[in-house]
Amino acid sequence: MASPKTKAAKEKQASSTGLPRSPLRVMNILEELANAPVGLPLVRLCERLDLPMTSVLNLLRALADAKYVVNHQGLYRLGEAALRLSSRIAVAVPFPYAVHDLLTKLMTRCDETAMLAELAEDGRSAVYIDKVECQRTIRFSNFIGVKRPLHSTAIGRAMLAFQDEAFIKSYLKTVKLAARASRSITDRDELLKRLDEIRKDGVAAAIEEHSEGVGAFAAPVFDASGRVRAAVSIGAPAMRARSLGKKYAEEVRQVGREMSLVLGWQPNLSMTGRD
Repeated sequence: MASPKTKAAKEKQASSTGLPRSPLRVMNILEELANAPVGLPLVRLCERLDLPMTSVLNLLRALADAKYVVNHQGLYRLGEAALRLSSRIAVAVPFPYAVHDLLTKLMTRCDETAMLAELAEDGRSAVYIDKVECQRTIRFSNFIGVKRPLHSTAIGRAMLAFQDEAFIKSYLKTVKLAARASRSITDRDELLKRLDEIRKDGVAAAIEEHSEGVGAFAAPVFDASGRVRAAVSIGAPAMRARSLGKKYAEEVRQVGREMSLVLGWQPNLSMTGRD
């Protein structure tokens, strides 16, 4: 979600180029309401937009007349027209294409290869579905369609951590935690501990746990129901992963959140995907 400062900067840019500001204000209103499913009072909405109440109220009246917003007991929420539009957009730009630009953004911010994965059909591995490689001479590289274990990879654990308890129990019963590299997790209790840490931090890290000399950081991507839909990661040589780990973790966490918002996830939903 863009901050009031960001929205104000965009509006100032539109004004300086002679472009009308009302369309941008309308989109900002809809974005704020999309991030507040229980609704927002007029005063709070104006604060978030950093706009005068009269301007916002006039736009809200027009949006309400077209059923893009509704006012229920002083709280403004998205209306049926906005929900229909969002459904059509989701169909027109399906996953993972809808988040590819954010994957590119992550690669640019870190100058490392960015990957997107989802659970494979067997539910026991992660499968890469999109990637954007950096141009460094020494870099992490992989292929779309390749499967990787959940327990020994950051991108796998980022998804495993947010499955429900029954899924995790079944996984631990049926999957051998095989060592893939010198630092691989092979103990079930240790894996459960790491999964708990991921749920608390919102990011998974794995350095030389699946491949020697390689490190990765990953974050979950949630859908509109609050369930984990995929995971996004940064892969890098182990040396850079260790020295720049804090930066990589924060960047991947932020992009995971932004991807989740694109898929309709609401910030007030539990980021556990667990009942």
